[in-house]
Amino acid sequence: MAKKVSLLLVFCLGLLINLTGCYDAAEVDDEVYALVLGIDKGINNKVRVTIQYPTYKSSGGGGGESKSGGRMEAKNETQGSIIDTIEAPSILEALDMYGMSTSRRVSLMHMKNIIISEELAKEGVQAYVSPLARYREARGVVNISVARGTAQKFIQENKSNIGESLAKDLELMTVQSDNTSFFPRVTFYDFYNSLLSTYEQGYTAYAGLNELGNLPEDKYAGKAPLMVDNAFKPGEIPRSGVAKREYAGTAVFRDGKMVGSLNSEETRYFMMIVGKFTKGIIDMEDRESPGKVISLNFRPSRKPVVRAYFKKGRPIISIKLEMEADIGAVQSRVNYEDKDQVKKLSTRAEDYLERRAVQVIGKVQQQYNSDIFGFGQKLAGYFPTIQEWEKYDWLSHFKEAGINVKVNVSIRRTGLMLKSARITGYEK
Repeated sequence: MAKKVSLLLVFCLGLLINLTGCYDAAEVDDEVYALVLGIDKGINNKVRVTIQYPTYKSSGGGGGESKSGGRMEAKNETQGSIIDTIEAPSILEALDMYGMSTSRRVSLMHMKNIIISEELAKEGVQAYVSPLARYREARGVVNISVARGTAQKFIQENKSNIGESLAKDLELMTVQSDNTSFFPRVTFYDFYNSLLSTYEQGYTAYAGLNELGNLPEDKYAGKAPLMVDNAFKPGEIPRSGVAKREYAGTAVFRDGKMVGSLNSEETRYFMMIVGKFTKGIIDMEDRESPGKVISLNFRPSRKPVVRAYFKKGRPIISIKLEMEADIGAVQSRVNYEDKDQVKKLSTRAEDYLERRAVQVIGKVQQQYNSDIFGFGQKLAGYFPTIQEWEKYDWLSHFKEAGINVKVNVSIRRTGLMLKSARITGYEK
């Protein structure tokens, strides 16, 4: 008995030695970790793949020292990261082909973003997304976007304008979706599932490059007009600055192909409907003082309630949105702290949000015929089997669906003022 126990102990000790560690373990600096993966149409081959990965340098700088002691960056190097592009028959083979010029293996384990060019997205993304869904290194939480122009040029301008950490900058950039709701945050997992679904269609954030030439420098001769609609697409925002990249709007897909887009303002109401709107400041013209603005800080008080049913064979979609708002700013001196004025303002806000939400649904419904809202999930329950639902072909009936939107707005706070006092010499 003692001999058997001894043999068992020796065997267990042998297992401890042989099983220590992982068979595929690698040192951190034995691989390069692509933070961004760009996908374009190839010219000489099927696909053009661009990766952006950090350099292993103490200060995260460029490729050498200039005579003045400053740091010089190589042509394909930007702020502590390297950008490489290669053409290949597939994305996965492209990663292997990098091994012919890069001294370390390319890994996607820490990838943050996938950027798809608009041209490729309009032709169809299934052939490129499906292999990544199967590949074990491509994580489902990676953010996915469509770029106006080429993904290669977008990544070349993918620079951190605050701080030196590109990885942190990429993560915080997507968080801006929660702060402003001007673009959606879509993960690879959600996008891939939408490609397979018969209940809904896919969408991604819409990105692009701004050449920073949209901000007029000449003084306006007359009185500047009031424009409360921030209806911008990437590359069109009137601004100056350092970073050219920007995210504004939503890329709309149908059957795996991009069929259109929503601008930054339309995206806000789209996100309210699908329950992803977190908060955002929306300007409305002051009816009591035309030409002036009231800024309201909106946030949802409850999740949207979506009901779907059939009426005489026609699908009907009923949406109810519950919103709260704080008065952020009032340019006029109208006393919006008064209860009656607050009630009037709430009614105006409800009418405004209802009108804009109906416009967004109508645009997606009639122009793109793409159910990115997921209304099909509510209607599928009326069919006894999935086969009958698929035979019904929801997208062929989506255009004929009736849409009802009801919005309730409750203004909770009026800011730091109890009453708007008159300012001497200020016109009401």
